[in-house]
Amino acid sequence: MKLSAVIIAYNEEKNLPRAIKSVKDLVDEIIVVVDSRTTDKTKEVAEKHGAKTFVREFDTFANQKNFAADNSRGEWILSLDADEKVTPELARELKSKLQNPKPKVEAYSIPRKNIIFGKFIKYTRWQPELDRHIWLWRKGKGKWVGDVHEELEVNGEVEALKYPKIHYQYETVSEFLKMMNSYSEMDAAQRVKIGVGFSLLKFLLDPLYNFLVRYFYRLGFLDGWRGYVLSCLMAIYHLEICIKIWERKNS
Repeated sequence: MKLSAVIIAYNEEKNLPRAIKSVKDLVDEIIVVVDSRTTDKTKEVAEKHGAKTFVREFDTFANQKNFAADNSRGEWILSLDADEKVTPELARELKSKLQNPKPKVEAYSIPRKNIIFGKFIKYTRWQPELDRHIWLWRKGKGKWVGDVHEELEVNGEVEALKYPKIHYQYETVSEFLKMMNSYSEMDAAQRVKIGVGFSLLKFLLDPLYNFLVRYFYRLGFLDGWRGYVLSCLMAIYHLEICIKIWERKNS
């Protein structure tokens, strides 16, 4: 049974080798869709490690991932971010499931362990089970939707896998802040697109709510200083979204 790994990448020459090596013995082909704005050697690095590459102008994450899936030849598709890797335990589980898939199962959800600021974040709403998504599906049975924070919509039954993949996220606060600025722009644009307006109540309460949920309800304090910093940063992220919605509505 043919399995394709698909990766979308923007300036990922540093992370790609790790991602590709983690699936090289598991999959039949690796597809890397390179953002046309990429300025480093992402394409060359991907090809050096045996991936088939396409260059595409970025519009949305969902469209980029759907393009990657459309250009794959596998019966099953595994979506992997450039800064992720598949563990040996997960690889064995994937092989076992795909060797004899249940007739009605069209996709599998996979939990994800997040490494942020150099350490596995166990709480702060980054728990692996809370970051479980569908990342493996039968070709033709799933489609990515959403301009940002995209999710895979599947036509069929979804089974949950046990073992997580590893996500090597932000190494520094500066990287996190850069992400927040980029994602809050897209997040605000998507909300305005579907008719969400500026709310003074949300402007005042959303940041506080997100901090309290992450730091106390989701036990962020057990992640030490990282939990506190991440809770603060995510509060600022939601403040940014509110401000950018206001800017778009009043520009």
